[in-house]
Amino acid sequence: MAQDDNRRWLWRWHDWLLGLVRRGRIPVMWLMIALACTIGVLAGFGAALFTLLIKTIENLTVVPFMAGANSDFQWWHLAICIVPALGLLVVAWFTRRFAPEAQGHGVPEVILAVARRDGVIRPRVSIVKILASGLCIGTGGSVGREGPIVQIGSSLGSSAGQLFKLSSRNIKVLVAAGAAAGISATFNAPIAGVIFASEIILGSFAVESLTPIVIASVLADVVQKHVGEHGSDPAFRGLHYEYLGSPQQLPGYFLLGLLCGLAAVSFTKMLYWTEDVCESRLKKWWLRAIVCGLMVGVAGALYTTHPPEVSSAVRYAQEHGETTVPPVFGVGYSVVDHALHLEMKNKQRPTRQDVVRGSKAERVVPGSKEDRVVRLDDSQVYAQLLWLLPLFFLKPVLTSVSLGGGGSGGIFAPSLYIGATLGACFGLVCNLVIPEASANPGVYAIVGMGAVVAGTTHGVLSAIIIVYEMTGNYMIILPIMIAAGVASIVAKAIDRESIYHKKLNRRGESLARGHEMAHVEHVMVRDVMLRSFPTVLQTATVNDIVRVAKANPSIESLPVMNDAGQLVGIIRPEDLHRVLDSDVSPFLVNAEDIALKSPLSVSPDENLLEALRDFGTRDVETLPVEVGRGDARRIVGLLLRSDVMRRYREEMLSDH
Repeated sequence: MAQDDNRRWLWRWHDWLLGLVRRGRIPVMWLMIALACTIGVLAGFGAALFTLLIKTIENLTVVPFMAGANSDFQWWHLAICIVPALGLLVVAWFTRRFAPEAQGHGVPEVILAVARRDGVIRPRVSIVKILASGLCIGTGGSVGREGPIVQIGSSLGSSAGQLFKLSSRNIKVLVAAGAAAGISATFNAPIAGVIFASEIILGSFAVESLTPIVIASVLADVVQKHVGEHGSDPAFRGLHYEYLGSPQQLPGYFLLGLLCGLAAVSFTKMLYWTEDVCESRLKKWWLRAIVCGLMVGVAGALYTTHPPEVSSAVRYAQEHGETTVPPVFGVGYSVVDHALHLEMKNKQRPTRQDVVRGSKAERVVPGSKEDRVVRLDDSQVYAQLLWLLPLFFLKPVLTSVSLGGGGSGGIFAPSLYIGATLGACFGLVCNLVIPEASANPGVYAIVGMGAVVAGTTHGVLSAIIIVYEMTGNYMIILPIMIAAGVASIVAKAIDRESIYHKKLNRRGESLARGHEMAHVEHVMVRDVMLRSFPTVLQTATVNDIVRVAKANPSIESLPVMNDAGQLVGIIRPEDLHRVLDSDVSPFLVNAEDIALKSPLSVSPDENLLEALRDFGTRDVETLPVEVGRGDARRIVGLLLRSDVMRRYREEMLSDH
């Protein structure tokens, strides 16, 4: 009874507030700001809860087996092999049963919701995603946690917009605000959250969208500073590298950007090739989950070794009984942290031990439990290479297998992992070959992170800012910018689709987006198309066609239909004029003879930006609008170029 009373009270409050908004007493922008605040706070706590869930599952499954593996190789390592398979099996069943869109790496589904579905995301997605991804990562799935957090935050934003019956434009902004809050809380990177949401999710930096996104990102980070794992520190702390403008180091950064671009494209192609192979060779979803999970488990059991040289902080943790998971399991930030702190002994900066953060001076004593630097001499470089290089090749394979088997998790963290290991290996080789023209290996690891992320996501700004905020090291921003720009160019030259858009294009969801056309991106074909339109049968004569054309002078092209009511083609004005100007008798020509066969058609769920692209492809003034596939296709409307351009002008002139 008490629960029913509370529910009725909440809905009464909701209806009252919604009435105020509709009557204009509460401006929509103020409601958007209030909702953005709520989304930011909830996303911040959600990120902390998600991290706690992963750690809890990890401590109950992988960590005990890793501790036992030190005493009994055979049985404990067998358990390590089985855990990811069982985890992947449960995750695949859970997502298939409750929310299929929670499977995979999450961000493409958010992009699609913004581009095609008016920002609508089912509320249950956030619950299913947090449980499925937590279980997948906690049991060893080699995926990231940023994708789930983005999808969770976006789901909160979508639910808030739907609850208050906001316009599709405002719902999309709240979805982006949720994504920004998720990135901000996960990486302690509020600026990167705003850039990621605008560049990747919305595809627009429109000023009217930024305020709610910024507010949500800031509040999520404030919550993270109090309850999150990073607190006030960057995700990877203790990094104090500098780039002082040395020209002789620039060729190395250009070359690293080129290699990272190739690595990014290879990772993208491998991810979806593995998905295709798993689906074609392993037809049963449960068999696919078990086989892929066993592959991840075997790799983890065989590669449980620690790096040959570790920092004082890691050595302190090992001496006090803290057990780490295999380096190929889970998110893999321990490997990334190790790669970032690799320094050559002959390139140490003794004056950099004093770090000033605000008004507080922090003394990091070499050899103490806070010292995270891994100091190497030339004889130790080869051992580091032999440990890191296999990880660079294993991580993309195991991430692809984890997602191909039905797992749930992100690809952002694996991109950071690949970049860090590739950059560290590159830096180690440079210090062996040309030590006088090389920086510390950790510098190249940081630069590699930004470059691979830029190559996979095609979001150069996001990659640069997020790596800067994760490391808190502005002094090497120039090498990051150089390598990220080169990697993005290389990746786009080989494959125009980012790792997010490729997933959508493989499902037939080809999205067109652009900052300069943001005014029509939210307008759908269904909002502009003609629902009442003339048609002609394929057996109609030229005289019949002329009669229909004269009765509908505003229609540039006429759809030609067969007896089953399916579209055969369209007749353009020039097609009809060509017959009328010829010597052929009109009675000998029918509609099928002069129609443009297999015309481009659009879906009512596409946006006008995509429609403008299709108009230009075939140079027509009218596009048929169809739904369904194959023999079930049917025409439901006509889209006129003139109507599209008129709507575009209206959107440009309207006050947003």
